[in-house]
Amino acid sequence: MTGTGRDAANAASRHAPFKETGPSGHRARMRARILVSGAASLADYEIVEMLLFLAIPRRDTKPTAKALLNRFGSLGALLSASAEQLRAAGLSDRVALPLMLPACVAERLSRSDPLTRQHVRDWDAVLTYCDTILADAPAGQMRILFLDSGNHIIADEPIDPALDQGDLDAIQRHILLRALDLHATAFVGIRLAAAWPPPAALVDRDAVLMQAISYHAQNLSLAVQDHLMLRRGQWFSLRQQGRL
Repeated sequence: MTGTGRDAANAASRHAPFKETGPSGHRARMRARILVSGAASLADYEIVEMLLFLAIPRRDTKPTAKALLNRFGSLGALLSASAEQLRAAGLSDRVALPLMLPACVAERLSRSDPLTRQHVRDWDAVLTYCDTILADAPAGQMRILFLDSGNHIIADEPIDPALDQGDLDAIQRHILLRALDLHATAFVGIRLAAAWPPPAALVDRDAVLMQAISYHAQNLSLAVQDHLMLRRGQWFSLRQQGRL
Protein backbone atom coordinates (compact mmCIF):
# COMPACT_ATOMS: atom_id res chain seq x y z
CA MET A 1 0.00 0.00 0.00
CA THR A 2 1.33 3.45 -0.88
CA GLY A 3 1.70 6.23 1.66
CA THR A 4 -1.37 7.91 0.22
CA GLY A 5 -3.34 4.66 0.54
CA ARG A 6 -2.32 4.20 4.16
CA ASP A 7 -3.30 7.78 4.98
CA ALA A 8 -6.70 7.26 3.42
CA ALA A 9 -7.24 4.01 5.37
CA ASN A 10 -6.26 5.67 8.64
CA ALA A 11 -8.59 8.60 7.97
CA ALA A 12 -11.46 6.22 7.20
CA SER A 13 -10.77 4.33 10.43
CA ARG A 14 -10.82 7.54 12.48
CA HIS A 15 -14.23 8.48 11.07
CA ALA A 16 -15.81 5.00 11.22
CA PRO A 17 -19.24 4.95 12.94
CA PHE A 18 -18.09 2.37 15.49
CA LYS A 19 -14.63 3.11 16.85
CA GLU A 20 -14.51 0.10 19.18
CA THR A 21 -15.19 -3.50 18.27
CA GLY A 22 -14.54 -6.81 19.98
CA PRO A 23 -14.84 -7.57 23.71
CA SER A 24 -13.43 -4.26 24.94
CA GLY A 25 -15.91 -2.16 22.97
CA HIS A 26 -18.82 -4.42 23.93
CA ARG A 27 -17.92 -4.17 27.60
CA ALA A 28 -17.66 -0.38 27.43
CA ARG A 29 -21.13 -0.17 25.88
CA MET A 30 -22.63 -2.44 28.55
CA ARG A 31 -21.09 -0.36 31.33
CA ALA A 32 -22.48 2.78 29.70
CA ARG A 33 -25.96 1.20 29.55
CA ILE A 34 -25.94 0.58 33.29
CA LEU A 35 -24.82 4.13 34.02
CA VAL A 36 -27.48 5.62 31.74
CA SER A 37 -30.41 3.20 32.08
CA GLY A 38 -29.66 1.15 35.19
CA ALA A 39 -29.02 -2.58 35.58
CA ALA A 40 -32.70 -3.33 34.87
CA SER A 41 -31.92 -2.67 31.19
CA LEU A 42 -29.74 -5.79 31.05
CA ALA A 43 -30.97 -9.23 30.04
CA ASP A 44 -30.17 -12.12 32.38
CA TYR A 45 -27.32 -13.36 30.19
CA GLU A 46 -25.84 -9.85 30.11
CA ILE A 47 -25.76 -9.73 33.91
CA VAL A 48 -23.87 -13.02 33.90
CA GLU A 49 -21.57 -11.65 31.18
CA MET A 50 -20.67 -8.67 33.34
CA LEU A 51 -19.97 -10.83 36.37
CA LEU A 52 -17.68 -12.96 34.24
CA PHE A 53 -15.79 -9.82 33.17
CA LEU A 54 -14.18 -9.89 36.62
CA ALA A 55 -12.50 -13.23 35.94
CA ILE A 56 -12.19 -13.25 32.14
CA PRO A 57 -10.46 -10.01 31.16
CA ARG A 58 -10.31 -10.33 27.36
CA ARG A 59 -12.34 -13.21 25.93
CA ASP A 60 -15.98 -12.82 24.85
CA THR A 61 -18.07 -14.02 27.81
CA LYS A 62 -21.47 -14.15 26.08
CA PRO A 63 -21.26 -17.83 25.00
CA THR A 64 -20.24 -18.88 28.51
CA ALA A 65 -23.02 -16.81 30.08
CA LYS A 66 -25.70 -18.30 27.83
CA ALA A 67 -24.38 -21.84 28.29
CA LEU A 68 -24.49 -21.46 32.09
CA LEU A 69 -28.06 -20.14 32.04
CA ASN A 70 -29.11 -23.06 29.84
CA ARG A 71 -27.44 -25.52 32.20
CA PHE A 72 -28.90 -24.12 35.44
CA GLY A 73 -32.25 -23.05 34.00
CA SER A 74 -32.45 -19.51 35.38
CA LEU A 75 -30.42 -16.61 36.70
CA GLY A 76 -31.54 -17.33 40.26
CA ALA A 77 -30.48 -20.96 40.11
CA LEU A 78 -27.10 -20.03 38.63
CA LEU A 79 -26.33 -17.33 41.20
CA SER A 80 -27.36 -19.57 44.10
CA ALA A 81 -25.28 -22.52 42.87
CA SER A 82 -22.56 -23.90 45.11
CA ALA A 83 -18.87 -23.93 44.25
CA GLU A 84 -19.11 -27.66 43.56
CA GLN A 85 -22.00 -27.20 41.13
CA LEU A 86 -20.10 -24.47 39.29
CA ARG A 87 -17.02 -26.68 39.08
CA ALA A 88 -19.21 -29.47 37.68
CA ALA A 89 -20.27 -26.99 34.98
CA GLY A 90 -16.64 -26.73 33.95
CA LEU A 91 -15.70 -23.46 35.66
CA SER A 92 -12.42 -22.91 37.44
CA ASP A 93 -12.57 -21.46 40.95
CA ARG A 94 -11.34 -18.13 39.57
CA VAL A 95 -14.26 -17.93 37.14
CA ALA A 96 -16.82 -19.33 39.61
CA LEU A 97 -16.03 -16.81 42.34
CA PRO A 98 -17.72 -13.74 40.74
CA LEU A 99 -20.89 -15.78 40.23
CA MET A 100 -21.02 -16.53 43.97
CA LEU A 101 -20.65 -12.89 45.03
CA PRO A 102 -24.27 -11.70 44.42
CA ALA A 103 -25.71 -14.27 46.85
CA CYS A 104 -23.09 -13.33 49.43
CA VAL A 105 -23.84 -9.62 49.05
CA ALA A 106 -27.60 -10.20 49.26
CA GLU A 107 -27.17 -12.22 52.45
CA ARG A 108 -24.99 -9.52 54.03
CA LEU A 109 -27.45 -6.79 53.10
CA SER A 110 -30.32 -8.70 54.66
CA ARG A 111 -28.31 -9.07 57.87
CA SER A 112 -27.19 -5.45 58.01
CA ASP A 113 -30.61 -3.79 58.12
CA PRO A 114 -33.56 -5.32 60.01
CA LEU A 115 -35.96 -3.32 57.83
CA THR A 116 -34.88 -5.34 54.77
CA ARG A 117 -35.27 -8.74 56.42
CA GLN A 118 -38.14 -10.97 55.37
CA HIS A 119 -40.62 -11.48 58.21
CA VAL A 120 -41.91 -15.05 58.42
CA ARG A 121 -44.58 -14.63 61.07
CA ASP A 122 -46.40 -17.91 60.24
CA TRP A 123 -46.23 -20.94 57.97
CA ASP A 124 -48.13 -19.17 55.18
CA ALA A 125 -45.34 -16.57 55.12
CA VAL A 126 -42.70 -19.31 55.02
CA LEU A 127 -44.46 -21.06 52.12
CA THR A 128 -44.90 -17.78 50.25
CA TYR A 129 -41.20 -17.10 50.69
CA CYS A 130 -40.33 -20.54 49.34
CA ASP A 131 -42.71 -20.23 46.38
CA THR A 132 -41.27 -16.86 45.35
CA ILE A 133 -37.70 -16.35 46.55
CA LEU A 134 -36.71 -20.01 46.24
CA ALA A 135 -38.63 -20.72 43.04
CA ASP A 136 -35.43 -20.97 41.01
CA ALA A 137 -33.34 -22.83 43.58
CA PRO A 138 -32.05 -26.25 42.46
CA ALA A 139 -34.39 -29.20 43.04
CA GLY A 140 -33.18 -31.55 45.75
CA GLN A 141 -31.38 -28.80 47.63
CA MET A 142 -31.61 -28.38 51.40
CA ARG A 143 -31.66 -24.82 52.72
CA ILE A 144 -31.69 -23.33 56.20
CA LEU A 145 -33.62 -20.16 57.06
CA PHE A 146 -31.86 -18.66 60.08
CA LEU A 147 -34.17 -16.42 62.13
CA ASP A 148 -33.79 -13.69 64.73
CA SER A 149 -35.98 -13.36 67.83
CA GLY A 150 -38.64 -11.54 65.80
CA ASN A 151 -38.85 -14.32 63.18
CA HIS A 152 -37.06 -12.23 60.55
CA ILE A 153 -34.79 -14.12 58.18
CA ILE A 154 -31.17 -13.30 59.02
CA ALA A 155 -29.80 -15.60 56.33
CA ASP A 156 -31.08 -18.12 53.81
CA GLU A 157 -28.26 -20.55 53.09
CA PRO A 158 -28.06 -23.69 50.94
CA ILE A 159 -26.32 -26.76 52.28
CA ASP A 160 -23.51 -27.74 49.95
CA PRO A 161 -24.54 -30.92 48.05
CA ALA A 162 -21.37 -32.75 49.03
CA LEU A 163 -22.02 -31.97 52.70
CA ASP A 164 -25.73 -32.81 52.34
CA GLN A 165 -24.93 -36.28 51.03
CA GLY A 166 -22.23 -36.93 53.60
CA ASP A 167 -22.04 -37.59 57.31
CA LEU A 168 -25.03 -36.38 59.33
CA ASP A 169 -22.79 -35.27 62.20
CA ALA A 170 -20.91 -32.97 59.82
CA ILE A 171 -24.15 -31.36 58.59
CA GLN A 172 -25.37 -30.95 62.16
CA ARG A 173 -22.10 -29.32 63.20
CA HIS A 174 -22.18 -26.96 60.21
CA ILE A 175 -25.74 -25.78 60.88
CA LEU A 176 -25.18 -25.22 64.60
CA LEU A 177 -21.94 -23.31 64.00
CA ARG A 178 -23.60 -21.11 61.37
CA ALA A 179 -26.46 -20.36 63.76
CA LEU A 180 -23.97 -19.26 66.41
CA ASP A 181 -22.01 -17.19 63.90
CA LEU A 182 -25.20 -15.42 62.75
CA HIS A 183 -26.52 -14.97 66.32
CA ALA A 184 -29.70 -16.73 65.21
CA THR A 185 -32.30 -17.74 67.78
CA ALA A 186 -34.15 -20.22 65.55
CA PHE A 187 -34.13 -21.79 62.11
CA VAL A 188 -36.38 -23.56 59.65
CA GLY A 189 -35.08 -26.38 57.47
CA ILE A 190 -36.29 -26.53 53.87
CA ARG A 191 -35.95 -29.52 51.55
CA LEU A 192 -36.75 -28.63 47.93
CA ALA A 193 -37.76 -32.12 46.88
CA ALA A 194 -36.79 -33.26 43.39
CA ALA A 195 -39.86 -35.53 43.19
CA TRP A 196 -43.22 -35.80 44.92
CA PRO A 197 -43.78 -37.49 47.19
CA PRO A 198 -40.16 -37.36 48.32
CA PRO A 199 -38.48 -40.74 48.85
CA ALA A 200 -39.14 -42.18 52.30
CA ALA A 201 -35.41 -42.66 52.83
CA LEU A 202 -34.80 -38.94 52.28
CA VAL A 203 -37.59 -37.96 54.67
CA ASP A 204 -36.22 -40.36 57.29
CA ARG A 205 -32.70 -39.00 56.89
CA ASP A 206 -33.84 -35.38 57.22
CA ALA A 207 -35.95 -36.28 60.27
CA VAL A 208 -33.01 -37.97 62.02
CA LEU A 209 -30.81 -34.95 61.25
CA MET A 210 -33.30 -32.41 62.58
CA GLN A 211 -34.03 -34.46 65.69
CA ALA A 212 -30.31 -34.58 66.49
CA ILE A 213 -29.89 -30.84 65.89
CA SER A 214 -32.95 -30.07 68.01
CA TYR A 215 -31.51 -32.08 70.90
CA HIS A 216 -28.20 -30.21 70.90
CA ALA A 217 -29.73 -26.83 70.03
CA GLN A 218 -31.45 -26.64 73.42
CA ASN A 219 -28.08 -26.03 75.07
CA LEU A 220 -27.44 -23.14 72.67
CA SER A 221 -30.78 -21.37 73.20
CA LEU A 222 -31.60 -22.21 69.59
CA ALA A 223 -35.01 -23.43 68.45
CA VAL A 224 -35.63 -25.71 65.49
CA GLN A 225 -38.98 -24.35 64.35
CA ASP A 226 -39.67 -27.00 61.72
CA HIS A 227 -38.38 -28.79 58.64
CA LEU A 228 -40.49 -28.58 55.50
CA MET A 229 -40.43 -30.92 52.53
CA LEU A 230 -41.90 -29.15 49.51
CA ARG A 231 -42.18 -29.15 45.75
CA ARG A 232 -44.23 -26.84 43.52
CA GLY A 233 -46.92 -25.95 46.02
CA GLN A 234 -47.04 -29.38 47.68
CA TRP A 235 -45.55 -29.67 51.13
CA PHE A 236 -45.60 -31.27 54.53
CA SER A 237 -44.08 -30.46 57.89
CA LEU A 238 -42.00 -32.88 59.96
CA ARG A 239 -43.29 -31.19 63.09
CA GLN A 240 -46.91 -31.64 62.06
CA GLN A 241 -46.16 -35.30 61.36
CA GLY A 242 -44.82 -35.66 64.90
CA ARG A 243 -41.27 -36.33 63.72
CA LEU A 244 -39.69 -33.25 65.24
